[in-house]
Amino acid sequence: MIQIKNEKIIINGKATLLFGGELHYFRIPRAEWRERIRQIKEAGINMISTYVPWIFHETEEGIIDLTGMTRGERDLKGFLEIVAEEGMYCLVRPGPYVMAEIVDHGVPTWFIDTYPEAVAKTNTGEIHPTRVVSYMHPVFLKKTEKWYKAVCQVIEPFQETYGGPVVLFQLDNEVGMFHWVTNQPDYNQETLKLFKQYLANKYTEDELEATFQVPYGNIEELATLKIKKPESKYAYALRNEFSLFLRKYYQEFLELLKFLAVNNGITVPFVVNIHGFHSIDLLKRGTMYPIGISQLLEAAKIENVLMAGDYYIGNIEFDNYIDIVLANAFTKAIQWKEQPLFSAEFQGGNSHALPRLQPTAFDLTTRLCIADGMNGVNYYMFAGGENYENIGLLGRRHEWQAPLSSKGKKLPHYYVIQHLGKMFNVYSQQLLETKPVYDTHLGFYPDYYMTEFSDEHTKVQVDEIQYAREKYLYNGIAKGLRINNFIFEGRNVMDAMELDPETVPTLWMFSTKWMDADIQQKLVNYLENGGTLILFPEIPDRSMKNDQCTILKDYIDVKISGEKRDCFVTIGSFDSVKVNFMQTYNVDDKVFGWTEDESREPVAFEKKLGKGKLLMLGVGFDLDFEYKKDIVNEIVGKAGIQKRFKVTEDLDITVREGLTGEKFFFIENFDEYEKETAITYQGVALFEGKKLTIRPRSGLMLPVNVSLNKELTIVYGTGEINTTENKNDKLLVTFRVIQKEEVFIFDSAIWMVEKNESVRVEVIDDKKYKITIRTKENLEVISFKKRT
Repeated sequence: MIQIKNEKIIINGKATLLFGGELHYFRIPRAEWRERIRQIKEAGINMISTYVPWIFHETEEGIIDLTGMTRGERDLKGFLEIVAEEGMYCLVRPGPYVMAEIVDHGVPTWFIDTYPEAVAKTNTGEIHPTRVVSYMHPVFLKKTEKWYKAVCQVIEPFQETYGGPVVLFQLDNEVGMFHWVTNQPDYNQETLKLFKQYLANKYTEDELEATFQVPYGNIEELATLKIKKPESKYAYALRNEFSLFLRKYYQEFLELLKFLAVNNGITVPFVVNIHGFHSIDLLKRGTMYPIGISQLLEAAKIENVLMAGDYYIGNIEFDNYIDIVLANAFTKAIQWKEQPLFSAEFQGGNSHALPRLQPTAFDLTTRLCIADGMNGVNYYMFAGGENYENIGLLGRRHEWQAPLSSKGKKLPHYYVIQHLGKMFNVYSQQLLETKPVYDTHLGFYPDYYMTEFSDEHTKVQVDEIQYAREKYLYNGIAKGLRINNFIFEGRNVMDAMELDPETVPTLWMFSTKWMDADIQQKLVNYLENGGTLILFPEIPDRSMKNDQCTILKDYIDVKISGEKRDCFVTIGSFDSVKVNFMQTYNVDDKVFGWTEDESREPVAFEKKLGKGKLLMLGVGFDLDFEYKKDIVNEIVGKAGIQKRFKVTEDLDITVREGLTGEKFFFIENFDEYEKETAITYQGVALFEGKKLTIRPRSGLMLPVNVSLNKELTIVYGTGEINTTENKNDKLLVTFRVIQKEEVFIFDSAIWMVEKNESVRVEVIDDKKYKITIRTKENLEVISFKKRT
């Protein structure tokens, strides 16, 4: 039995941290399957994940081979048997789309060539440049139904329900991605018929005519013809509505796939994968990732479905790690409350050899996500392979810079992941009982990421929103909060719930000139009820359909006197602040920012509204200078947010805390040089004030009041434990030694450390004792024996 409860996956009554690795059976010689699975298991992995590519199993229409009759590598049944025998969990991903660097992304080429009427169309009527199908086309759904029936017949008996390894089933993959990256939605007539029906159901005659400025009798022309090349008078409204429709459309498609799976015996929880990380030269960013969240916003409401992210940050560093933080915050903001944060495609390599990914990237990214509350990780890929029968989109080879090469060679990052896997195994139950501690909340407005399409009329809006959210949110305020070690939780302002100041005492809200009436009203209600709102960098006065909408501006009761770009302002105690954008106000309230020209017009002010307080920061800037980090810190103080951490170096520090006081402190150094600092948490010096050394581009996960077993508790530790093993009435603990002296304090009435020349033992009282480890070895095994 599998339960999704309290942000945990519970398998047969046991909370389980899924630590997975992607292994494609169809890319590995069948004779090597077991060996490769064992190698992955040796790395501390407990779940094998695999796509099941339709194109590989049904090479000719109507002939489906899932048992290896035509080729051994098609034996899905045999593969699942080995996964079961090796005691691993399994995530199966049978499409119909798998992407996976496969020709036509896993949908059989014969289908696209034989049934072109079921392929998505461009606005000029051509086949979509990616050859993506029209998801809800009856012909495609009919063929998909046959595929699901065949593949589910093999998978069903291997589910955990029947004692098998399969614990999760993914529905399709990255739905909507092809439409976004090409700026070409699906204009197939079957899709546009559904759009027409959507408009008819949503709008009355008067509402439709007022919104789109066309007679109601033209609704079919509007939905099936005008949508392809809209006129300026209704372009904003129509594009906005079409994207809202597509959210429902994607939801309906995924619900249908779920129905097919359930109808064919699938009972385990389902997964929907979110796309969005993108490359910039040799760098990667996640600033576009929320576009995928926006597209799949309605899909997140499907019952018993886990939303999961594709995380590909490349070589994570100080300047882009905020993208992972925001991906975590925004994904969590739209998923259902009980679901754990989960990544079904967590960077395990890269399809090309550029950039060359460093082992530290895998270490830092994993630690960062676990620190932010992620309780499920699946590295894609974990093993390289070969594309048989010309199915590879990139040719025969599929190395992927994976931890295991196509020949099974262990590459350097294998050992990085292995340490993490073993450490998480030591602490898995204890870690799952903890959750991140937050200082504040960051508003997530999915419609600001509904920018997957634009035309000649709406491009200005899309470009402006994209520029502002990257510059002022990602590289600006959000980054400033995190590098000051203020930890924020994402809050979806589009959900049905009001913002409760009891649970959201402070809310940072990125805004543009566009914001719909219901969201503006929700922010008004939040202020009325006692919340503290930090709004930046401008007050909205138009809806997302580009109509006038001044609910929030009218409530604030402020006159906007102008806008300027690329100028200098004073903010708080900081003068000569270079900003990219500013909005000026005629306001009599408490001003804490103004222009540095002769007018000295206000650009930032504080105002009591209702029972709450508004901090209006009418400037947009990124953190291109060090002092801007301190500006954010000062604004945090104005919002009344208390600083929990005190350090002397730029380090990312978070804590996961349990209900009974257990804590895990995560400390990460994203720079190329060693750092040393003592840490104060909530006014108390951690680790008795001992200074910690954090090596270049590395991290630590340090336990405080964490039990190793029922009889042995770590009061605190300055290092990491790699493994524990019970052997001959002794407990063998392997410590990963990083500091010159690793210090652990243990509390136990039963266990004591055996004499060891590398360990100094100091007795504190009848139960507590301190051990200091000094060794030149990376790993030190210490034996604990029972007291006599």
